[in-house]
Amino acid sequence: MKNKKHKIVAEFRRDLVSNDWILISSLRQVKPHFLSKKGKIKKKISLKNCPFENPQKSGNPKPILWVPKPKRRDWFIQVIPNKYPLLLTKNKCARFDLAGIHQKVEALGFHEVVVMADHKKTIEKMSLEELILVFKIYRERYRALEKNKCVEYILIFHNQGELAGASIEHPHSQIAALPITPPDVNRSINGGLEYFEKHKKCVHCVMLKREIEDEKRIIFQNKYFITINPYASRVPYETRIFPLKHNSDFEKTPDDQLFFLAEALKDALIRIGKVLKNPDYNFFIHTSSANVENVPYYHWHIEILPRTYKWAGLELGTGIEVVTVSPEQAARELTKAKVRL
Repeated sequence: MKNKKHKIVAEFRRDLVSNDWILISSLRQVKPHFLSKKGKIKKKISLKNCPFENPQKSGNPKPILWVPKPKRRDWFIQVIPNKYPLLLTKNKCARFDLAGIHQKVEALGFHEVVVMADHKKTIEKMSLEELILVFKIYRERYRALEKNKCVEYILIFHNQGELAGASIEHPHSQIAALPITPPDVNRSINGGLEYFEKHKKCVHCVMLKREIEDEKRIIFQNKYFITINPYASRVPYETRIFPLKHNSDFEKTPDDQLFFLAEALKDALIRIGKVLKNPDYNFFIHTSSANVENVPYYHWHIEILPRTYKWAGLELGTGIEVVTVSPEQAARELTKAKVRL
């Protein structure tokens, strides 16, 4: 009897009780992994065999965007369609369906990879000039994707290391343009709206004002951005970067602020690396929905989550994160770290 191929499933399903969207995607079953069948970490891919060292030679799609190195002709960044996408890209909008009592929506959208040229140069090792270029690429792709009427939310994220979910060691970020607003962002937006309706103020602006007054959890501040360990951190040493002035839309960050944004991100990653001995980490940009702008109750920001923890029974059973280092202690340690940009 011949083996039947598994049917590809790529859809968001809404939990009937929590109303949260869950992504079911079998597209990733062929994606390479760091772990072997025995659960041990595989040996690192050699430079010669790295699929991002020469993306097209390794069978990756043609670049959507190709950016040269500063003052040089060879490439610095390529933006390519993800070879192992979580989303299906079709020339139509996702359809919302009811399956009895359950609701689902096709996982249609765009999934791109932002590949950096240097195999060994992680984000924190980049020069400020290079990081500014990275942010310009993030911003350019965001602006291009938000023009698609089918896109509801765009997430820009970066996984560094196998514990952070990176299947390839070579530095790269990803951009996912989704047909729904993801649960974590949705809760934040709704919380901001509820606070705004009661107090007529942006809750993030109020929070930042209090952080500046308290001076307990601030790690870094420059002309346009502030870096803090949040009062209710979800993981040890969680770090967030906010614009000091209210802005709900990352893609509207002007050119003259990008140096200061690059400075804040590099500073935070260097501090985390020194205190935690170069941990794996994720960072992502949370901004308002793609189909709205100038929202008075939401404040875009970058969240950095060092991967120094594993969820156990209490966390999995309750959804309550257990943080073993207080944000105040984390801020004291990170502030003491010596940084040279």
